[in-house]
Amino acid sequence: MTTHGRNVNGDMGSAREFSRGWTAAIALILLSLAVASCSTAMPPPVGIDSLVVLHTNDLHSHLFPFERAEGTSVGGAAARNALIARERVKTPDLLLLDGGDVIQGTPVYNLFRGVPDAKAMASAKYDAVALGNHDLDDGPRAWLRLVDLAGYEALSANVFAAADSPWVNARAEEVPAAARRGATWVGGKRVSARAPLRYLARPYVIRPWRGKRIAIFGLTTRDLTRIVLFSRNGGVAVADPIAVARLLVPELRKKSDYVIALTHVGVPTDKNLAAKVPGIDLIVGGHSHTALTSPAYARRGSDPWRGGTPIVQAGSWGDRLGRTVLTLSSGRPAGATTRLLPVRPADGEDAALATLLRPYQDSVRVAMGATVFHTDRIIRRLGDKDVESELGSFAAEVVRETGRADIGFVNSGGIRATLPKGAVTVGDVVTVLPFDNTVVTVPMRGDEVRRLLDFVAGRVGKGGYGEVAGVSFIIRDGRAASIRVGGRPLQADRVYRVATIDYLYEGGDGYTHFGRATGGEVERTGTVLHEAAVGFLKRHPDYKFRTDGRVTWEGGTKALRDLQTR
Repeated sequence: MTTHGRNVNGDMGSAREFSRGWTAAIALILLSLAVASCSTAMPPPVGIDSLVVLHTNDLHSHLFPFERAEGTSVGGAAARNALIARERVKTPDLLLLDGGDVIQGTPVYNLFRGVPDAKAMASAKYDAVALGNHDLDDGPRAWLRLVDLAGYEALSANVFAAADSPWVNARAEEVPAAARRGATWVGGKRVSARAPLRYLARPYVIRPWRGKRIAIFGLTTRDLTRIVLFSRNGGVAVADPIAVARLLVPELRKKSDYVIALTHVGVPTDKNLAAKVPGIDLIVGGHSHTALTSPAYARRGSDPWRGGTPIVQAGSWGDRLGRTVLTLSSGRPAGATTRLLPVRPADGEDAALATLLRPYQDSVRVAMGATVFHTDRIIRRLGDKDVESELGSFAAEVVRETGRADIGFVNSGGIRATLPKGAVTVGDVVTVLPFDNTVVTVPMRGDEVRRLLDFVAGRVGKGGYGEVAGVSFIIRDGRAASIRVGGRPLQADRVYRVATIDYLYEGGDGYTHFGRATGGEVERTGTVLHEAAVGFLKRHPDYKFRTDGRVTWEGGTKALRDLQTR
């Protein structure tokens, strides 16, 4: 504007230049106002004052391209790496983060236990990765080996390890008394104040960026205490993530210029974190598999440029790459925009990684490519407000037959995908039932079965809902009523054989009923559920996937039901 000032004073130029200059200035002011009024539609361009964060979450061993419902080929580690490389050309100093659950969920994990996943993560050069619950499906020792192989910084400030565990890193920091307050062991027991604890992963890292420092700290869902296999995770303890963040963030603000929370707690808890812990500039999340096309905030209606901590997440399975731009003004965060970039093999793949992964893909085809069943439609799993599903009824029937039981019982969360239309392969079945849970038969008295089904009735629309075979009941006022086993009324003093999986028998998802049963000696079959399912389909080629009203909801329209289960 100095030229315009000289025109006003008559030092140089003509009145025409004066008029042209002020016209340009007014146009620039109007353009600035227009940008400010629609900032979400026209975000500021990436420049010297913008931090770019690429992020993934809940990859769940989806290393190879797969088809979405519309039939397009998406995802795959090689295509994702190529997209990351293209983004790095545009912004060399971007951050690459992952919100946890890197492994578990496809047949390649069942065969190779995360080794190819670790190699793929290493090739992408992640800056930090949050610890997810499924990362501990084989226990902490196995996970720590994968982290070493991948070479990334694994983060969790609220997951600890008993200091005397043989697998614990002796160089890991001791957990301060304030951070461990209220911690519980996997399985639910309170950690004694005298028990020595070390961090299972690093609580945080600090990265240099354009002469500044960025602190990245990790948080893991507190539900870890009940949603991992207890027998494989002895010595693992968990504290409340928000309480830990309250202690840690003020310390990180002293050590750094910006603070990013890398979480595996889900969007609802992320919002709670944003509302209760000031000082966090960005939350990059996972666990809830939420595809956020714009940042979420703790309060509805938050101005994305003037307050509130932005929360971002990129869905699941790696078919989208999150690209979040944190805009800085005078060195402080002034807002955020996010995009979910599609990962498409047709756009190019990392040739070296594709070559590295090809033997693993070929092995999966050989080991799990055999057709075991045919279906003329897609077979679906439980919806958020359903009380019965075709795949859940099937899995419960597999468990019941395998355990030679009166009742079969599975958790809906263990069913991870739909069955495709057409030829169903061994790999398809393993993708639906990926966890290596084994079938256990538990003798239970009738009154114990009633309490188990009451618990199920209270979990409609929530995590850990149970699906059944051999039994029917009505959900009435949050309780199980009109219970019939094998078509006959439940008898309180009779002992029934109830088959389930070891995860639930050990108390996973809050199902402590099996471990407390008094009906007799427990039988461990040693048969893995997905192997039992393959055998079941081979023995029953005419099996009809269906729902038959074995569980019904009584009393209210869907709208009323939604109110009751919210």
